[in-house]
Amino acid sequence: MLKKISLLIALALSTNALAKGGVSPYLPLNQAPELEHNVARLLAVSKNTHIMSKPYKAHDIYNVLQTIRHSYPELYQTLSYQISPYIQSDAGTFAKATLAAGTKNKTLPNQRGQTTKTNLIVEGGAYANFGRYFGVSVAGIANEDEILPTQSFIYLGYKYAQLDIGYREHWYSPFNDSAMLLSTHAKTTPSITISNVEPITSFNIRYDMFISKMTEQRGILKTNKNAAIEKVFEPGKPYLYGLHISFAATDNLTIGLSRLMQFGGGPRKVTFKDFAEGFFTPGTKDNVSSTEAKNLDDQYELGDQLGSITFEYNNSLFDLPYEFYGEIALEDTLGGGSRNNAYSFGIYLPFVASNHSLRFEHSNWQGGWYKNSLYSDGNRNSGNVIGHWGGDEHDYTDYTPAKSMSINWHWQLSVKEGLNTTLRSLTNKRDGYETSYELQTAYTRKLNKPVWGAKSVGAELYLGKDVYGEAFSRIALSASF
Repeated sequence: MLKKISLLIALALSTNALAKGGVSPYLPLNQAPELEHNVARLLAVSKNTHIMSKPYKAHDIYNVLQTIRHSYPELYQTLSYQISPYIQSDAGTFAKATLAAGTKNKTLPNQRGQTTKTNLIVEGGAYANFGRYFGVSVAGIANEDEILPTQSFIYLGYKYAQLDIGYREHWYSPFNDSAMLLSTHAKTTPSITISNVEPITSFNIRYDMFISKMTEQRGILKTNKNAAIEKVFEPGKPYLYGLHISFAATDNLTIGLSRLMQFGGGPRKVTFKDFAEGFFTPGTKDNVSSTEAKNLDDQYELGDQLGSITFEYNNSLFDLPYEFYGEIALEDTLGGGSRNNAYSFGIYLPFVASNHSLRFEHSNWQGGWYKNSLYSDGNRNSGNVIGHWGGDEHDYTDYTPAKSMSINWHWQLSVKEGLNTTLRSLTNKRDGYETSYELQTAYTRKLNKPVWGAKSVGAELYLGKDVYGEAFSRIALSASF
């Protein structure tokens, strides 16, 4: 009891770190499963939340948490303890070490290009606020091959315009297991981001806008698409622009709009006028045929664009809370034929019982997703697609239509133990592939007292059969400090 009282006092005193008008640090993204699970539960049962992009700002989650103090007291107490490091003036937020062994060399979903052959992973994060309007965040992953910054940047501004400069991640989707446009499946890119800390007006408008530079592509088209001339490619680093806006349509319904523009790099020079034309008229600036190219200069076509319309609706049915969400994603413009669209929907039951939650997600996309004639590597960063993990599960130049499904079951075995299990399947719709199946299950246990500084330990098993019919497996042991 004394510990809980001390925690509540600390939370009350910490509100100075989240003072209205100031900036906010972020919660981790796909690095702290137990915290992220409880945040997902919170957002599904709270009213008037309307947050559709990640990573979540600690300011947002703290404010939402106060609304369930009486309706979900157990979740409130658990999450209050978990987010307490993120609402102080400075703190080391998390630290984790993992030892793993795996077969094959399959990319792990949403893990910044790491694979089943990644054996040693050390990750952690910390931040410091210097007053209300400036702060520094340092977070990342170190493995035996490289260092991967995840949330390492400086941030400054005020409640309606926070500027993040550095390695700041972006996830533009209400989905949990995948994101068609932008996720953490590929490495984080250096970027400049501006977003609001507090929602704007009674419509709870939120925005997130960034520009970043991607890793080098093997080839970027130097000439135009004129079929009568030989195409010339040169290596280069494209730019990636992203924009996400969401608003409250009703108390329970949130609508989101997202946009990605990959442009320039290497031999392709882009002016502000080119960018503006590509943004406002993507159907003409980015869909140039070989016939049209005869009358246009080499630099006319801007690059490649992806966009999406998303919704998220939460409510209760017979006292069972649920969250239903969906997405229509498109390349350049909405349509059929040579246009490329993707359709996704999901449902989340945060409290099937007090200790169980279930989530189901399905995505279906047409051929050509993450492909572009200007860029040899398509929408990839360091060889991995920047969106849905299924986009990596085919031959490198075969952009096959596909569909994926995932089921996640979280079982809180006790106050100290949890089991998180995900089943996935992927079907590529062209010949030469098999339907893939995979199981990922993780067990975690809090220790009664720290052992060598570790507060909890875990074990994870990841296995299955890929789209080529080849088996893979990985086992991992972890300790969180």
